[in-house]
Amino acid sequence: MELNKIITFPVQLCLIALFAVSCVDLNENPPSDLSPQNFYASEDEFNSALTGIIKALYSDWSGFDYGYDLILASGAEDVRSDSDIFKNFDRLVPNDREVVIHDFWQKAYIAISNANVLIANLDNANIKEEVLNNLEGQARFLRAFTYFYLVRFFGPVQVTTYENQNDIASVKQSTVEEVYINVIIPDLKIAEEKLPLSFAEKGRPTRGAAKTLLSKVYLTMAGWPVKKPGIYYPLAMEKAYEIIDPQNGYGYDLEEDFANLWKQENKLVSPEFIFTFYGSIAEDGIAGGHMDIATRYWGNGEGGWGDYYSETRFFDAFPDGARKEATFTSVFADGTTFLEAKTQPHIAKYRDGGNRTGTNSEGFRPILRYADVLLIYAEAANYVNNGPTTEALNALNKVHTRTGLDRLPRGMMQQEFDKAVLDERAWEFACEGDRWHDLVRREMVVEANREEHPGVKASARLLPKPGTEIIPGVLDQNEY
Repeated sequence: MELNKIITFPVQLCLIALFAVSCVDLNENPPSDLSPQNFYASEDEFNSALTGIIKALYSDWSGFDYGYDLILASGAEDVRSDSDIFKNFDRLVPNDREVVIHDFWQKAYIAISNANVLIANLDNANIKEEVLNNLEGQARFLRAFTYFYLVRFFGPVQVTTYENQNDIASVKQSTVEEVYINVIIPDLKIAEEKLPLSFAEKGRPTRGAAKTLLSKVYLTMAGWPVKKPGIYYPLAMEKAYEIIDPQNGYGYDLEEDFANLWKQENKLVSPEFIFTFYGSIAEDGIAGGHMDIATRYWGNGEGGWGDYYSETRFFDAFPDGARKEATFTSVFADGTTFLEAKTQPHIAKYRDGGNRTGTNSEGFRPILRYADVLLIYAEAANYVNNGPTTEALNALNKVHTRTGLDRLPRGMMQQEFDKAVLDERAWEFACEGDRWHDLVRREMVVEANREEHPGVKASARLLPKPGTEIIPGVLDQNEY
């Protein structure tokens, strides 16, 4: 399928979705009028509002269902595209007119707007307190999640509320630290208090998801641009350990076989998934997944689009073994290697899309995994204790050894252990979007890209904001 046809699909501007997303039962028809006079009252109405938040993030070819966040993060070594509409990100020279930037930004603020409306109307609800708490917790998690991506990609952004979101031209941007302190952290703290341990329906954020995301927020704030490791590494360690501690009853664990993480048959039962988006082919696939076909090679019997893939330099540096085999498609369906096909190694993690309606599939997108919790704990504990503790080494080795690699030894110094954790994160979360954010927070973007892209500058850590949204003195453009 031609990329220009994908990108020119109509952008849905409505604030509330009409169709189902993921495994959550989200088929309700939501109110279309979001004026202050139209308040939600029933549980069905609130669930419809929740649908609108999720659909903004996972539908319409411009969010997590197509991997736009991976394309935005392709300045890292693990993701690459040679398509004209994507390649500037990989080359670290994006501009403020990029379609991906505009679409991702728009969908993020639609999700935030929908969350604002839901949260603002909670006092009008005529439903049980437990249900109300669950709804509020989910909305706050999703709002915090969305802002987390915005500030990591774009730096200072506008913080919109129910009261001010219709007067956006006067809402002055907040600093990155202000967004974290005033919105993301408070939302996640409320979410972890109000959300249950689990839902019967998969795809809903839970208490464990809120705690995991909060630990990742703290880890990020320890690095650039906030750069307060003495404050936030201890908080990241403590929050991650709340998930790890078996006495707290979260019950997450690593999938024994890394390859099983990416199979349709395990997507609803894996003990490793903490928060996941699930594609659906209901309603003609309006919320279908697309990463399975987008990441398959277009030739040699693969039948995909080959829109984006990995990089040979990253593939060559990747440790051999079962994890590498499950991460990359290096031999295509007809037996041809990617080198023989004169292309790059393709991404294998998303290729099992399950059932399909046209170009829409039941593909799924893990966002938070238990492996992340273990590696957050290991990195943070190493800093807090001026070197790796036994617990930190054990956490790292749980991830490192599950694909057949030998245990990392005792006796590593703090800097050596820190590098080992960062390397492990690169291999474990390859092609999942994390590598770019790790390079940014650890101020390694230039170091990682200097040889491949000699002109790379430190300013590449932030993407340009969409040019159509810039209002000097209100929302200012980043250097690019």
